[in-house]
Amino acid sequence: MTGWKMYVGFVWAFPVTVFGLIYASLFALFKWYTYKGGMGNSLVWVVDDKKSPAWLINFWKGWNGHTIGNVIVLRRSPENGPITLKHELKHVDQCMRLGVFQPIVYVMSYLAIKYGCPGSDPYYTTIFEVDARRAAGQVIDMEGALKKLAETKS
Repeated sequence: MTGWKMYVGFVWAFPVTVFGLIYASLFALFKWYTYKGGMGNSLVWVVDDKKSPAWLINFWKGWNGHTIGNVIVLRRSPENGPITLKHELKHVDQCMRLGVFQPIVYVMSYLAIKYGCPGSDPYYTTIFEVDARRAAGQVIDMEGALKKLAETKS
């Protein structure tokens, strides 16, 4: 997203970004997160394992990053996980396109899959995660890949 559309996207995503800024800034104030700077259309923080409490480290197990508006928090430094950064930058783009509706549509999609598609994982199958994995060059059919892995182990 470039030009005037980018500026409209920042404004459109701003109400969601405010929550991300409050959350990331508060955790940075406690020295649990370290601010890394602006990357793409986002502001990026990284979890500080040495200063974060055990409950926060436990929360991040199995999770590499998350996005709230134009705010990205990564488990590892972007230099150590550029694929995760690409994935999260796609979520920023989604929010800049959908604004305040992005989290609402995300939750609605998640719930529709959870209750309407029992053969699918609601997190892996939601349109936003599929789009972000595609943008980052990651595996898209996570359920299928995990099933194949389980079959090869047995």
